[in-house]
Amino acid sequence: MNLFTAFIAWIFDPQPTSQERDERYLAAAVDMADLERRMRMLDERRPAGPFGQGA
Repeated sequence: MNLFTAFIAWIFDPQPTSQERDERYLAAAVDMADLERRMRMLDERRPAGPFGQGA
């Protein structure tokens, strides 16, 4: 029965949103340079508009 309850808990466990993952990623920065590098990586990953960068 324990395996069954663990499986049900795993299925209904809410997954973190992309914003929560990004915030956790930025919070793990060790200094300002690392934070700025991480911010640039997130900005480059995400397009600016519905049709991409500069649209």
